[in-house]
Amino acid sequence: MIEFWAVYGVYLFPVLIFLLFCAAAFVSARWLGPFAVKLAEKLNRPYIAEALRIFVRPAAYCLLSLGVLSAVSTLPQRVHAAAPWLAVTGRVCAIACIVFFTVGLVRAVHIVPALLLGMSSKLDLGTGKALAHFLTSILQAFIFLVAATIVLDILGYNINGVLTALGLGSLSFALAGQDIVSNIFGGIIIITERPFEIGDWVKTADVEGSVEDISLRSTKIRTLDDALTVVPNQKFTSAAITNWTRLNRRLSQFTLGFAYATPADTLQLVCADLREMLAAHPQVLADTVQVRFLEFGASSLDVFVQFYVKTTQIAEYRAVREEINAKILEILQTRGASLAFPSRSVYLSSV
Repeated sequence: MIEFWAVYGVYLFPVLIFLLFCAAAFVSARWLGPFAVKLAEKLNRPYIAEALRIFVRPAAYCLLSLGVLSAVSTLPQRVHAAAPWLAVTGRVCAIACIVFFTVGLVRAVHIVPALLLGMSSKLDLGTGKALAHFLTSILQAFIFLVAATIVLDILGYNINGVLTALGLGSLSFALAGQDIVSNIFGGIIIITERPFEIGDWVKTADVEGSVEDISLRSTKIRTLDDALTVVPNQKFTSAAITNWTRLNRRLSQFTLGFAYATPADTLQLVCADLREMLAAHPQVLADTVQVRFLEFGASSLDVFVQFYVKTTQIAEYRAVREEINAKILEILQTRGASLAFPSRSVYLSSV
């Protein structure tokens, strides 16, 4: 028995250490983590609860990695001499911990949109979906950059040398990446000035549709024919943007062309009836109604009609226009007025 402990006892201690860390990982993942999550929920801290829920599993994996490192470090020196590859255990475990926590941080970044939207509703910060999504992308890129830098340092790479090499190549990178930088700054301008947000219906000289996504480099727009168009952000910094979603009211403007045979008094009565009908319509802003006989057209007497509709929804607006058009036809039939057709008079002379 004494000989057994003398020979194998030095190996049992590392095993016990590893089993201890395994037990700690199990307890933290099975009981401590869920308990902390429930406690945060009871204290009405939903974002903290979600962050704890995300980090429960990465923390358990890190405990396992630390258990492997501790167990290996307590092995006898002759074991390390016989297995030189054990020397890299420390680096592997450190990199594993970094990877686990990086995954947790990247997942936790997705809490940012809900957090910002919650703060904006309480503090009136003016933040929106686009800002939350943009900050999420920035934070994820920063986390990956920091994690990669730490991993390179652990692997023995000279970070200063890497930065110096990047500095020497910065000119060529700047020349090659001018469009990328312009698009990134375009995205920042979109977020700060907020000409539109995710879900808005926008129109530019090149594209019209619903904004689906705003990223560092580009904006994705779903057009009316359900095609997805990817527009570089710099395009929005130098182009006029019409945001139909932010309409306060919708303009309706058209011309009615009456036949030249229409009597003057009939035309005046039709204009008066149109003004009265539009002003009385519940969906029309009465003080914006304009009905005027303005032009002698090439083949018609042109009456200009303009008014604003209260609704901004396109489907409701079209329903209002249909109802108004039907009432216009009733007025024309009642007054005996007819609309003109494009016509041309041809005179033939005999020689």
